[in-house]
Amino acid sequence: MSSIEFRDWDVLIAGGSVAGSAAAAALSELGLSVLIVEPDPDPGRRLAGELIHPPGIDGLRELGLIGEDSPHGSVVNGFAIFPFNDGEGASATLLPYGEIHGRKRCGRVIEHSLLKSHLLQTVQGLDRVSVWLGARVTGMEYEDGKGYAAIVTHDGEETRVRARLIIGADGPMSQLRKMVDISYETQRYSGMIGVEVEDTHLPNPGYGNIFLNPAGVSYAYGIGGGRARVMFEVLKGADSKDSIREHLRLFPAPFRSDIEAVLAQGKPLAAANYCIVPEASVKANVALIGDARGCCHPLTASGITAAVKDAFVMRDALRETGLDFEVALKRYSVQCGRLQLTRRTLAEELREAFLAQTPEAELLSQCIFSYWRNSPKGRQASMALLSTLDSSIFSLASQYALVGLQAFRLLPQWFSHKTPGEWFRGMLQLLAKSLKFQQDALSQALRAK
Repeated sequence: MSSIEFRDWDVLIAGGSVAGSAAAAALSELGLSVLIVEPDPDPGRRLAGELIHPPGIDGLRELGLIGEDSPHGSVVNGFAIFPFNDGEGASATLLPYGEIHGRKRCGRVIEHSLLKSHLLQTVQGLDRVSVWLGARVTGMEYEDGKGYAAIVTHDGEETRVRARLIIGADGPMSQLRKMVDISYETQRYSGMIGVEVEDTHLPNPGYGNIFLNPAGVSYAYGIGGGRARVMFEVLKGADSKDSIREHLRLFPAPFRSDIEAVLAQGKPLAAANYCIVPEASVKANVALIGDARGCCHPLTASGITAAVKDAFVMRDALRETGLDFEVALKRYSVQCGRLQLTRRTLAEELREAFLAQTPEAELLSQCIFSYWRNSPKGRQASMALLSTLDSSIFSLASQYALVGLQAFRLLPQWFSHKTPGEWFRGMLQLLAKSLKFQQDALSQALRAK
């Protein structure tokens, strides 16, 4: 290996997938020189984020990274959610994205490998952006008063890159995060098994289908070209084959047959679901973005959209502070902390309501579906939170309270099957959690000040 070369950029980004490409495009708008270091430009077939909510699509378009029809994918109009306790063959509750300013809001599904290669190719054509493919950050060095510099290995050579801002966009298992000693909490929720089938019998075409089951959550959605992706959650300690059979039991018969035929032919793809909560998103001149900054259960499918929003938060913080990097990073840390609190809380509460086998969770689940079925405004507000259009923890708390009020609508039905004590315990839990959301938001606001 040759001697170390020294290079300067304004911004170094470790990772060139959605988060890294979006950050590069956003920051280059400010006249900053940007270097993306991407170790694996061709990830191949694997389970990863594919569904992009409308705010994410709008953001990628604004940055010039995708067009109306490029790259190819499938339009998503919202979610279709199947509750397991309604029995086999039950219809789904549809949650459309709705309209904003008179325009129908739509998301898109784009295969992960296709999306990543398209973004990398597009971002390389931007002014002030350089991309080193097959390169990786292999070390970080700290100098008092100057922050971190990165050691980048590329084509068998080491380069010491000095940058005013170094961004970790290298995913949930971020190596850059470890190199700068940002500690984090991690929880492995479950595994995920995925297959690809023809979309001929896909229920609710144009929607992301979510099947709820005590065995976990399963998903089915079109990915374009007459194909659909199907993914099954496998909880810790569960047998994967038994879990898939339990999931399939609630699928429509024709679609179930299509999936079983594909499963019999070969080995499906697999991945793991984690909740990762770093102690900080900023350290010195290093900032984490996207899944490196934290990830949660994929129930809300908000990972890609959150990563795109991170890029805009970073850009706006730098623009508003006149490129004062130290002040901008503090603003970025505070704002992203608020966004992540809402996103993680929503995913965890929905998962508990839909999967936990307790009377309190069952009451909450029934309240949620009652709210969706009886309130068009409720469906719209819920989708605003699910899609990250609304990222306020106060909005989540108020929606939680409105959901809780549905318990009174369900009271006659509940009393005919359960005891009054179980209903009251469920109500107390709903009230306590709604108040906790408000407390979390106030605490975070006080810390920011």
